[in-house]
Amino acid sequence: MKIIIITGMSGAGKSQAIEILEDLGFFCIDNLPPQLIVTFINLCQQSATGIENIALVTDIRGDVFSSREDSPLSAYKELKNEAELFFLDARNEVLVSRYQETRRNHPLADRSGNLLEAIQKERKTLEPLREIADEVIDTSDIKVGELKGKLRALIKKGEENTMPRVNIYSFGYKYASPVGADYVFDVRFLPNPFYKPELRELSGEDQDVRDYVMSFPEAKIFYDKLLDLLEFVIPQFTKVSKNTVEIAIGCTGGQHRSVTYAYLLDAALKEKGYETSLNHRDIKRNKQEN
Repeated sequence: MKIIIITGMSGAGKSQAIEILEDLGFFCIDNLPPQLIVTFINLCQQSATGIENIALVTDIRGDVFSSREDSPLSAYKELKNEAELFFLDARNEVLVSRYQETRRNHPLADRSGNLLEAIQKERKTLEPLREIADEVIDTSDIKVGELKGKLRALIKKGEENTMPRVNIYSFGYKYASPVGADYVFDVRFLPNPFYKPELRELSGEDQDVRDYVMSFPEAKIFYDKLLDLLEFVIPQFTKVSKNTVEIAIGCTGGQHRSVTYAYLLDAALKEKGYETSLNHRDIKRNKQEN
């Protein structure tokens, strides 16, 4: 049984992390009182329902960070050595901004409501636990999709069947078809934004172009089918020890439609935990010629 305990700074993304782990097949409990951690884990281990992986969130709300030597969390990690401790952190200014956006109260904020002082107090209190964490994840500059990829990589670390890396690139057929791609998909059947004067000088990296391309029903249907196919086929490459999958998306000039699809597929696969790279082979070349 894989056991992950998530803790860290308030506002650093613990709730998002537990939701991600739930999507990855973990049995999850949020805000578990520290006194119940060992009891809960023992119940899961004795369960006849076949619970394989569990993830718990416990933090300053449950006074888990007491300096007492008999802290339930410290005792469990020292004696059992079965759980991994992930500590989520973020810079002070980022935490302040997140609390201001959500208008939530910090758990340590006093009546004066001094948010920065509460964050600094929490950070000082948590420092000993941060030092013993197996992993410290700074969420200051990462999106939810990137957090999912990082968590997936951490829980898969050490396993033989890691997922292949996915390289995605767009190209223009008028500059020759790609060589060496595992899959090549042609999106020239979709209406071309090139013929819209207001979109001609833009590319699939621009939201207006992506909105136009995906406004057609057939574009959305094709995208959904394409993503379904990739979600099925990419993991199969681990069976033949292939570590990288090359996916090429082509349109006429490699500027609008292919870039749109490459961009969207890259974002979707990242959110599902894949390590990806994105390259637009002909986007500048086509712009220069236009």
